[in-house]
Amino acid sequence: MKRLSISKILLDTINQRVLMLHNKLKVSALFVAAIVVLTGCGSNKIDVLSYPKKIKTKVNIPEVCIPEYKSAMPFVAVMDFTNNSTFGKAQINETKSDSKTVKKAAGVAGLVTSSRGVGMGIVGVSNTKRKSKTSNIKRSVDAKLSKSITRPLETLVINSGGVRLFTRVAMDQIDAELKFQDSGLVDPDSVIEFGKTSGVRYIITGSIDNVEQKYTNNSSATNGLARVTNKSAKQSIKLVGALLNLGASVTDGMVITAKMTIQMLDVQTGKIIFSKQLEKSKYIGKVPHPTYDQVVGGIKAAMIESLPMLKEDISNHFIIKGYITQLKSKGDDIIVQVSIGKDLKVKENQLFKVFSFDELEDPMSGTISCDVIETMIKLRASQQIMKNRTWTNIEEGDGKTLKLGQLVQKLD
Repeated sequence: MKRLSISKILLDTINQRVLMLHNKLKVSALFVAAIVVLTGCGSNKIDVLSYPKKIKTKVNIPEVCIPEYKSAMPFVAVMDFTNNSTFGKAQINETKSDSKTVKKAAGVAGLVTSSRGVGMGIVGVSNTKRKSKTSNIKRSVDAKLSKSITRPLETLVINSGGVRLFTRVAMDQIDAELKFQDSGLVDPDSVIEFGKTSGVRYIITGSIDNVEQKYTNNSSATNGLARVTNKSAKQSIKLVGALLNLGASVTDGMVITAKMTIQMLDVQTGKIIFSKQLEKSKYIGKVPHPTYDQVVGGIKAAMIESLPMLKEDISNHFIIKGYITQLKSKGDDIIVQVSIGKDLKVKENQLFKVFSFDELEDPMSGTISCDVIETMIKLRASQQIMKNRTWTNIEEGDGKTLKLGQLVQKLD
């Protein structure tokens, strides 16, 4: 009986351990599955060659919707800015000093010390003099502040995605045809005319409005306070004085502040899409009288560091869009190729939404406009991602309604 009881206890214990292990494995499997579902990091592979049938039905784009359709990846031109500040081309007077050392030997009577002893004699004296020649030199300088901001701005625009940047070679042609005014703005009629012939949809330009220099010197005041507090018998008062002196030494120096206005114009309409004022300060060191080059360097650094303030404005306007380039099927299963790829940072499992266009007539005014409709279809990127193409699976919606040329938009 005792042996039977012991065996039963052991068997029960083993069963409990097995059940606990089973439950743990079950929970772990569910947990892993949940992570895969929630994060969408499961592999999404497509064997394109196994889809033999090509679907050739093309979307019909109403004429009124063609401008909207073409703006999916518009051309953007970044123009040189107008410099309205006092820092531009200048003549700088520099003082150059040439020094020469002249030595003259002379003999005077005095005590002479030698190995034989000390006595009267002639002492040789070397008389050294410095002759300095000072000359003033004029140097022509050009800060080129406008050109220093265009390259970083172009980088910001292209990194936002959803745009094509007009080449720098074409910029000269644009500048010549539009003839920028001193205000930094362009004649709207010239803008519209150029847009019709060049293919540029947007122009980003602006002006450098003002530059300020401010030198802070609090150390002279805090030094006196530190000397007074240092005489105190209380350590806390000494510490306060030392901290104030340290704080002043850290904040002292020359600060350059640059102010700019940046505008984006719609070439097709001549309207200003947005206009934003940027202001940034740059500390250039404890130099109460900075050189021209130091000031210009501070201005350029301040302007470039202010550009990230534009990131949201640009990203909100240039949403990454493309269109359907291929449709292939295998029975009822359909795969979709879109015109967005690695060059616009598409990765596996990236989602896209699909749009349709329709012509809309206002029943009261009779005005014809374009109605952009977001469909219920969503696409998920597979592993088949090329430079400017991506094969996708249909994540949601009815793929049978898709057509070549339909607009797609990359989701964040």
